[in-house]
Amino acid sequence: MKPNGNRAPLDRHLIVPFFIPHMGCPHQCVFCNQRTITGKSAQTPTAEALHTEVKRFLKHAKKRYASIQISFFGGNFLGLSPDTIKALLNAAVPFVRRGEVDSLRFSTRPDTITPQALAAIADDPVSTVELGVQSMHDSVLKAAARGHRAMDTVRAAALIKARGYQLGLQMMVGLPGDNDAGAIATAHALAALKPDFVRIYPTLVLAGSPLAELFRCGRYHPMALDACVTLVKQLFLIFKAQRIPVVRMGLQASDGLADPASLLAGPYHPAFGHLVYSEIVLDAIQGVLAHGQDPPRNLSIVTHPRMVSRVQGLNKRNLRHLQAAYHLEEIVITQDARFAPNQIRVGSQTLYLDA
Repeated sequence: MKPNGNRAPLDRHLIVPFFIPHMGCPHQCVFCNQRTITGKSAQTPTAEALHTEVKRFLKHAKKRYASIQISFFGGNFLGLSPDTIKALLNAAVPFVRRGEVDSLRFSTRPDTITPQALAAIADDPVSTVELGVQSMHDSVLKAAARGHRAMDTVRAAALIKARGYQLGLQMMVGLPGDNDAGAIATAHALAALKPDFVRIYPTLVLAGSPLAELFRCGRYHPMALDACVTLVKQLFLIFKAQRIPVVRMGLQASDGLADPASLLAGPYHPAFGHLVYSEIVLDAIQGVLAHGQDPPRNLSIVTHPRMVSRVQGLNKRNLRHLQAAYHLEEIVITQDARFAPNQIRVGSQTLYLDA
């Protein structure tokens, strides 16, 4: 379904999320404890609860958006019973019919995408389907107890695109049996499916998940944060080169993830995406300095105001690294609103970054 034509052509999108943790899932993947991730217990939102929540979002949405979507995340939407699927969609559809919301979206497993399942929702105003792919290596999927194969993802993606839906793909890094080369190969395989957008999540050790036991007995070792950021940066650049937006890197902050009793280990940071963007900017600045014949004692950087925090890095870590690595006495950052949001000038050289 296409967005309503009367909305402003902005790049901001409002998603009204409804989490259905672990619902519709045939079993538990080794990394999964959706209640910790979302802070919510497994329950289907009632029509009344859905109406109340959507109205609350719309009331407090003070800015205009390119689109507004009601979304069902966290579980396996098409794995729910047909009656439950229809009840959730029927509760959300009136908002679309009245023009208050543009469309609906949901996340599901690749192996639940069938011609029959898509035919059952063909008359509903669903515009976006996200697949929890995680990996394109069958050995990794087996180690993670995903219960589907890489070919299921290929088949599902083709069916979704043939129906005209927007396709989103979610992948994970740091899964049992995976490595950097495997994750990079997965990224290339996903890019070949030409999704409309991608999400990249690190594998975390959550209390109550099967992975927690593997971690406790030393059979699983999570990625270090810095190594994970560097790997996700490489994946981001792969998708960026194919003009595929990466709409999220890292899990969204929640109370559960801030609790050390719930998050046992793994590369979690509430500003994970910012760390990735900052490393891309740091690489670009170092590229300029490394190719200069005489590194300056004082470095001048000019950029758009939106880019300043990424130039500095979290807690100004980029600046400290540059000063130490290149023996800089001072780094002066100047903001220029006339610059493009991704434009940066390092000394006399102007760059346009993927960050």
